[in-house]
Amino acid sequence: MERIRLKVRRKETISSYQALLVETIKDPQASWTESKPKLEKDPQGRATNTDLNQADAEKLFRDHIKDLYERCARDFRALLAETLSADAAARTTENEKSALKSWSEAKRILKPDPRYSKMPRKDREALWARYVEDVMRKQKSGGSDRPKDKLDSEVKNRSPADAFRSPRRPHARR
Repeated sequence: MERIRLKVRRKETISSYQALLVETIKDPQASWTESKPKLEKDPQGRATNTDLNQADAEKLFRDHIKDLYERCARDFRALLAETLSADAAARTTENEKSALKSWSEAKRILKPDPRYSKMPRKDREALWARYVEDVMRKQKSGGSDRPKDKLDSEVKNRSPADAFRSPRRPHARR
């Protein structure tokens, strides 16, 4: 019975610590060393509970940061898909730049949206480049010369979550 009580207490401690993380840590670039003092100031003592050791607290923190980052990346990819459509790619500036050829042009178009600023600065251009690669690959593989009924069946069979997943690419070993 004591083991069961300890297990239940630990689950409750983890759950309350995760709630503290959600309430307190909103930046996907937050560091453990900077955030730890802020978490320890919690008046309910959720970060200093004896049922949660420091290693577990740090792991839960890192998992929370990872979830925040993944949410930002998913939102940024959705922004790219909404904003940098084929129509936007066809529009060029007087310098022959388009949103799919120039990061500076894409940035100009994306910047007003709050999803742009939530994505960490260092990763924006890389995600844009990956998106452009995917668009170009789809165009080369015959996006418009496929039969309409095949395209319709692919869209119907795809789940809404598939639109936000990045395709897996095999990495060459070096």
